[in-house]
Amino acid sequence: MADLIQGLDGPRTAQQALFYDLEDAAAVIGWSMSELTRMAGCGKTPDEANALIKISALLKAQQEKISHYASEVKAGTILRSEAE
Repeated sequence: MADLIQGLDGPRTAQQALFYDLEDAAAVIGWSMSELTRMAGCGKTPDEANALIKISALLKAQQEKISHYASEVKAGTILRSEAE
């Protein structure tokens, strides 16, 4: 098994870096949405809760967009040239 995992510690290509950056951004947005939703349910005023829910909905739309971009990068539909 160890021989199958060798050579993975090298530098990432620009394409790989873009994919992982997009996946990381989507994960951070997902975590933020969870936290905002939790905060909205913790005894905030109705106006504060509604604002947090709206922010969460906007983040969800962005998360979906970024996840879609990451899928396109992985499939090779979006290409990034190597950094110079």
